[in-house]
Amino acid sequence: MLTVLLLLLMVGMVDLRAALSLFAEAQWRWVLLGLVIVQLQIVLSALRWQITAVRLGQELSVPHAIQEYYLATLTNLSLPGGVTGDAARIYRNRYSAGAATSAKSVVIERLAGQLALLLVAVSGWILWPVLMHGATPEAGGQLLMIALCVFALLAIVALLLRRFAGRRVSAFVDGTGTALHRVWIADAQWLTQGLLSLAVVATYLAVFACSAMALHQSLPIAGVISIVPLVLLSMVIPLSIGGWGIREAVAVSLWPLMGLSVEAAIGTSVLYGLISTVGSVPGALLALRTPQVD
Repeated sequence: MLTVLLLLLMVGMVDLRAALSLFAEAQWRWVLLGLVIVQLQIVLSALRWQITAVRLGQELSVPHAIQEYYLATLTNLSLPGGVTGDAARIYRNRYSAGAATSAKSVVIERLAGQLALLLVAVSGWILWPVLMHGATPEAGGQLLMIALCVFALLAIVALLLRRFAGRRVSAFVDGTGTALHRVWIADAQWLTQGLLSLAVVATYLAVFACSAMALHQSLPIAGVISIVPLVLLSMVIPLSIGGWGIREAVAVSLWPLMGLSVEAAIGTSVLYGLISTVGSVPGALLALRTPQVD
């Protein structure tokens, strides 16, 4: 319902004819490039998950991880909450090391991606004055502070759960801390995890840039590394279907900072969502046809 309401609100704020005209003149070679990059995105993300799972003692092959990640991506983009696919990934792969370990591998893998996205966003806003030859826009800085506060709040919640929750919850939180050290710190894994996570973020930004280019909207590099990450971070909010509506609302609020129209914001964000969803379909269908191991 929230997705529909937000999209209707966005439609009321823009010149719908102008927005539709962008699609009528779309350059399909950029759409096709975006679809190809989505495949790389999912494979790199699956590889990050496979490395994480193996470090935690879970049996997970690279081909199986890729199939499961395709299915999880399509599910996340198609169902409310944005995390249903991750929950399914935990359940479908609980057999090798238990549900708790399966949950930790998925949570840590997703956290690595969000932290890398936040790091790129912070770097982008720091570099904004240099790249755009002007002061950092106040609106973007405020959204960035909100994102930082959300991550800080999650850390505080974890500490409170560790201190006051029941024994099983406290044990899970403590175990997650140990798992984080094993996955990110021990044996210099921070380098592998960091490079993979930044590569995944680069594919997200590239798909967004392809979506803009397909609609004849060239994004400045400062916008790609500062504004686009904030738009993508908004999809983490579990109140819509695959980030639809929320993503468009944030794009509409930030696109004018790059000198682009709200119609371009809506069009680019919608096309990004379509490319990401369609790009995950083939692999997800293959995963569904593969028997689940119990």
